[in-house]
Amino acid sequence: MNRMHVDTIRASIIAALCFTPSCLLAAWTSPDGSLTIGGNAELNFDVIHDDRGVHICAKDGGCKDGAAKGDPTTGKLTKAQLNDDSRILLQVEWNLTRDDGAFVSAQAEPLIRTDNQVLVDEAYLMFGYKKEWYFQLGRYEAMNLFPLGKDIAMFYAAGSDGIGEGIYYYMAKEARGRLDKAGQARIVGEMGQWTAEVSTIYGNTADILKSSTIYRNDAEPNVSSDNNSFMVRPAINYQSENNGWGVSFGGEYEVNKDSVTYAGPTDVAQKYDLAHRYGLAATTTINTGQLEWNTSVAWQNAKESWKAWTVNSNIIYAGAAAIGASYAKNNFKHDATTYKTEDAKSYLIYTSYTVPILGFENTAVTFALSYSDTKNAYGKKGVDEKTTAFRTRFNYYF
Repeated sequence: MNRMHVDTIRASIIAALCFTPSCLLAAWTSPDGSLTIGGNAELNFDVIHDDRGVHICAKDGGCKDGAAKGDPTTGKLTKAQLNDDSRILLQVEWNLTRDDGAFVSAQAEPLIRTDNQVLVDEAYLMFGYKKEWYFQLGRYEAMNLFPLGKDIAMFYAAGSDGIGEGIYYYMAKEARGRLDKAGQARIVGEMGQWTAEVSTIYGNTADILKSSTIYRNDAEPNVSSDNNSFMVRPAINYQSENNGWGVSFGGEYEVNKDSVTYAGPTDVAQKYDLAHRYGLAATTTINTGQLEWNTSVAWQNAKESWKAWTVNSNIIYAGAAAIGASYAKNNFKHDATTYKTEDAKSYLIYTSYTVPILGFENTAVTFALSYSDTKNAYGKKGVDEKTTAFRTRFNYYF
């Protein structure tokens, strides 16, 4: 079974949810269609400015002025960063199929980063019947319940898309997968225009809950747990026959009710109980051919710690130009003896434009810009920040 067969199996899940310049891949497939080898190079050059300053002692451990690592109140600050976040991905996929539609597929994606790290992007085994059902086990991403469009540059002021910073842009993806020390399994069923799945993730709690943000203002959140995390994530998607519109809905729930906590930075002096939390998300997509439009909303209730809302809308035109905006609000629940809490609020605007390089279809350069403004980070009045970021990304798909 070649790559197009595998894409057909998964098309109804991702067609309305994953609008990118579109999986350009000049991969090699063996004559019998059982092996495909490809990949892509992604080179990112970033310029980032934080008006409150980035705490360099939290990044390299060499804190200045006697500051403790991760202490956002003291130490040397830098407002501007020039960084590189680049990697080369190798994709290898094996496939077998029968005339009755039964198939088995496996995929491995070694990831070589320019910061001298070798990682794995996806690695899984999948089997089932085309256009009926399949089972997947390993490392993958489940259904996208909060599509961001061409999110080339998204840098959140005083926050992130993961637990542990001043504003949490919740997107119902704690249990979506492709995290560090975590296992995954899901069952997917298809019926006409409907696709439904139940995905699970289990493993190290700190790895599952951490942020995917590259450049952080504070140290990694101090997440602790008496046991590993186990989360369940059901989701459903409907896609119209002509792919002109689609809707999806889902949620995620922490099943393991052990004591999961994380400690905020020293000036917050607050521990958060994360043992009882769940979230919901819904999205709509419209595709007119030239124009693609995603609108999503997500909500989380961490009963002992906060309620979080996030809204996003983004538009992509001709697969090249894109613009989007997100808004997040967190209602933190602090001990009144610490300080009176305020609602943390934040917005982010981002845009990007992609052009081919030298006329090659599988090579492109993208220019991307984002701006974010956060008020009352951690629920503490006056802890505000503005972040501006510019990214130039080169892609080569092979």
